[in-house]
Amino acid sequence: MTPSRYPGLDGLRGLAAFAVILHHTAVKGTDIGGLSVFMFFALSGFLVTGILVRARRAIEAGETTRLAALKHFWLQRALRIFPAYYAWLLIFLPFDALLFGGQTMAHLAWYLLYAQNFLIGFVTLAWQDFTHTWSLAVEQQYYVFFAPLVLFVQERRRDAFFLAAAAICLCALAALDAFGYGAITLYPFPATGFIFMATGALLVPRAGPRLQLFAHPAIVAAALAALAALALYPIAERGRLLHLPYALQIAASALSVGVLLAATLAAPRSRAVRALETPALTYLGRISYALYIVHLPLAYWAQETSVLAVFGAPQGFAHDLAEFFFVAPVSLVLAAVSWRWIETPFLSLKTRLKGERGGEARGPLPPCPSLR
Repeated sequence: MTPSRYPGLDGLRGLAAFAVILHHTAVKGTDIGGLSVFMFFALSGFLVTGILVRARRAIEAGETTRLAALKHFWLQRALRIFPAYYAWLLIFLPFDALLFGGQTMAHLAWYLLYAQNFLIGFVTLAWQDFTHTWSLAVEQQYYVFFAPLVLFVQERRRDAFFLAAAAICLCALAALDAFGYGAITLYPFPATGFIFMATGALLVPRAGPRLQLFAHPAIVAAALAALAALALYPIAERGRLLHLPYALQIAASALSVGVLLAATLAAPRSRAVRALETPALTYLGRISYALYIVHLPLAYWAQETSVLAVFGAPQGFAHDLAEFFFVAPVSLVLAAVSWRWIETPFLSLKTRLKGERGGEARGPLPPCPSLR
């Protein structure tokens, strides 16, 4: 029986969202933000692949068709992703024009088409006030072009498919690295996100007892230590103490993130997972989508205006800390508003549409766990 939700995953998502805010404000210069985005990718890969695997089984049982399942999947994803994304893009455009010279407006078509990761990596080669949404573009590209392939892959070959996909993506990153492309191209390139989504996808048939090995304290501790080292790696690289090929960094990150996700799935009654299930973290995970979208424009706004002068903070860490104490609470309020008034109505529509499909002769799909 597929659970309606997996314990701990909302908490993981909430922690990741909080870490991204820290990365862009109080703890700059590390890679905790990038690793948190990678966790988002792995969670999406696990949950989305689970949805598509159940759809594939429904197709094989004659309960639906590939076309109907694909249309249903894309509609459900659109109802979850589009409303908050386009609403906040529209809200922030006037501020972008007033404070940043219309950086986002000048490239609006890229954002409307979820192609800003290519804009960053191959056109502007720069980070701006709304470019953090590159990760949403990568997820959308995965949903549209990659994930539906699961509907055509036989279940016994699914693991081989995702392993091959991850290997091809790693080779693509290594090739771009060898041709001289820098991190600003490699990081938002779809292959990076696809590797982590494939990592999550590989856990789909194994959720539960088969993952018990990953819940061993020594393995979890090793994964956490690896993530801590990867988070601090940019400091070592800037100091010219160490340089690792980008593909190796991504492979190590995918393994470490995958182990943590597997451990969470394997031990839903553990103390760690119970801690992730606290109401505060669960709610943070629930509103994490809008939290992620709104926080960076707020940080840019705080830097460009005199709002941080209220805190009397000079430049340096004190300034960054003041930035965090401004951005974090305001982002939480805006994300809560977004959840209540923008996202929830469309999620209710998703539920109604799912219920209506339940009455169709060839359309019903099995229930699926909650997805961001």
